[in-house]
Amino acid sequence: MKLKTFASLLIILVVTKLVNAQSIPTISAVQPIVPTPEVYKLVEGQLILADNISVSSKDLPENIKTYLIEKLNHVYELRTTISAVSKDLIFKKIVNVPKDWYSINVNETITITYSSEESCFYAVVSLLQMIEGKNGELFIQKCFVQDAPNFQWRGLHLDVARHFYTVEEVKRFIDLMAFYKFNTFHWHLTDDQGWRIEIKKYPKLTEIGAWRDSTVNAHYSTIPRTYTVEKYGGYYTQEQIKEVVSYAAAQYITIVPEIEMPGHARAALAAYPQYSCTGEQQGVPGLWGVFDDIFCAHESTFDFLYGIMDEVLELFPSTYIHIGGDEAPKARWKKCKKCQAVIRENGLKDEHELQSYFIGKMDEYLTAKGRKLIGWDEILEGGLSPNAAVMSWRGMEGGLEAAKMKHYAVMSPGSHCYFDHYQSDSPSEPLAIGGYTPIEKVYQFSPIPTGLDNEGLTYILGGQANLWTEYIPTMQQLEYMTYPRALALSQALWCKSRPAYADFKATLLYHQFDFLERYNVNFSKAVTFAKYSLKNTENGVKLELAKEAADQSFNVHYSDTNGAHDQGLTKGDSIVFERTEINQVNPVKVEISNKFTDDKQGFTLIQHPSLGLKVELITKPSAQYSGKGGETLTDGILGTRPWKGNEWLGFQDQEIELQVDLGKVSAIDSIDLSFLQDEGSWIHHPYILRFSVSKNGKKWKYLKNAEIKTYEYTIDPNNLMPYRAILKSKGRFVSIKLTTFDVIPEGLPGENNVPWTFMDELIIYFK
Repeated sequence: MKLKTFASLLIILVVTKLVNAQSIPTISAVQPIVPTPEVYKLVEGQLILADNISVSSKDLPENIKTYLIEKLNHVYELRTTISAVSKDLIFKKIVNVPKDWYSINVNETITITYSSEESCFYAVVSLLQMIEGKNGELFIQKCFVQDAPNFQWRGLHLDVARHFYTVEEVKRFIDLMAFYKFNTFHWHLTDDQGWRIEIKKYPKLTEIGAWRDSTVNAHYSTIPRTYTVEKYGGYYTQEQIKEVVSYAAAQYITIVPEIEMPGHARAALAAYPQYSCTGEQQGVPGLWGVFDDIFCAHESTFDFLYGIMDEVLELFPSTYIHIGGDEAPKARWKKCKKCQAVIRENGLKDEHELQSYFIGKMDEYLTAKGRKLIGWDEILEGGLSPNAAVMSWRGMEGGLEAAKMKHYAVMSPGSHCYFDHYQSDSPSEPLAIGGYTPIEKVYQFSPIPTGLDNEGLTYILGGQANLWTEYIPTMQQLEYMTYPRALALSQALWCKSRPAYADFKATLLYHQFDFLERYNVNFSKAVTFAKYSLKNTENGVKLELAKEAADQSFNVHYSDTNGAHDQGLTKGDSIVFERTEINQVNPVKVEISNKFTDDKQGFTLIQHPSLGLKVELITKPSAQYSGKGGETLTDGILGTRPWKGNEWLGFQDQEIELQVDLGKVSAIDSIDLSFLQDEGSWIHHPYILRFSVSKNGKKWKYLKNAEIKTYEYTIDPNNLMPYRAILKSKGRFVSIKLTTFDVIPEGLPGENNVPWTFMDELIIYFK
């Protein structure tokens, strides 16, 4: 039969060239299913699919039958005939096998055997992924598949508060989740910037709280800020909520709603200001970030929230209800007479214990209703309420702590599971909140933390990725940020044993890109980009194409004050950029392109006098933001704003020390240093910079006059190199010591937490 379009064949032909032919000899040797099944055994030959497929109705649940017919008819243009007896596609339900187990046997017929309705659906999804096109015909490679999931919580999160998505768009998001066997949709329905769920008892929540009058342009950290001044928002009626819940359930996806408290409540307080600490009437903000105004911890607030939750529970049958609990500043509580009275009357130590008291009240309510509370890992602060589960986003530590306390945990660390981060270094990447989480990093994720015994492991439910939508305004961009990274996450949450990343990448290129094309998914092609590195050399830095790169060639175009240059590279080839003399700085614009995509990678490299010099990090950076170690500081790539995690070294230490080796004793004039200031991300400049020099690395001379007290500076947040220290000294080694806040000052986002220090390029000038 004819294919719907020839795009799928074109993709196969193109991506075949992208994979190392030595490691993968033929397309049939690459198994097509994601997540990778536990057993996939090839049998010689292919089953050609006829125009009309006979499907047995025996042991086939009605909703799965509807799903299967719709996909075969409308996506693959295959007609189907449903009958009690079939020779084409047969279903068999069996017992005495693991939960959600299934098998697929493709020979002259297709037989699906399964243990539960969920596993029957998973088998159908796998079968759809196995359909391929060749010479105008559809076929399935003959094989045997057997599989079952590893973790019970396999989730994706969607924030509809910052940007609103229609019912049809949410359904589309759920459809794509189902393709890759995710079973939990975390629906973030309320936040500072919008309230998205109809509550009939409190109509102002949607009349007022669902709409904002303006939205900040560009990035949150851009100075000066500008706004688009127009009404923006929307909400879901209760009938629409029921419709979406039912739609997800038909694809075996549970929706876990999130109603944020006590923080991230400005939209609710715009509608009902009496439940704030001040009672002040404020609008729904059009600015991203964390706000001081949160729910007051008074009894009347709990009655208000119980009334909301009564209706939420009627709409969502999920066992878990998410109450947020993150990023709740305590400034208002400290000055609130009502909150202070609650602290005294209940013998609480401080406002952190007041938050625990707040969460505990909601825990008691949900437990009485037969439900379970889950919240972000801040709910651990001040003591964890008795029945609460923890969703760990600030690393794995919160989930580890919860599991050791015999509380259930879901792992969602920002390091691997925040899909609002950048996924490539291409200049065409859409604006994102920050960070850098390429698909390779997602593939490394495991929800199992180190340090748990066998009993503790039973409390790890699984994991999920989060899509915060400050910078994801459309469905098209949402898909781009989610896929194919979601496929890497599905591997981590489903597979008991994952294949090597190279094998997974081959499945993406040979099969899954074609599958996503069929479903018109706007997915990222970043996995096809050149893999390269910038390495220190004796005279500067070397741009080198990775030796494990696919068998393809790239063109590197670079231009500077000396003109434009083009150089073709294949794997292992390199270009050297030398350091400049004494005090010269030469920006070089670099673009890397290939014939498979119009999307170009690119960056600006600064040739300067200390390019490629060795930097020893006495204080080690966070593993999450460790870059290339000390080489990050002299590689010629200036950390950008909005920031990307791969360009910066991130520290969470009050004292930070590093040393630069100049290679020989030199007359040093000055040094420029780059730091990031992003209060919304808890990132701050250090407040004192100290410098010493040494000729031998043993005896040091402290340069008192070079000391910089950054709090005396007026800093332009858009200045990439904000500090210049005048050293006027001689030496081979330069020591730089940074002192930061011990904690973030009150009134700022993340108050009382340890701040981050993000440092990048340092440029040393010589006499």
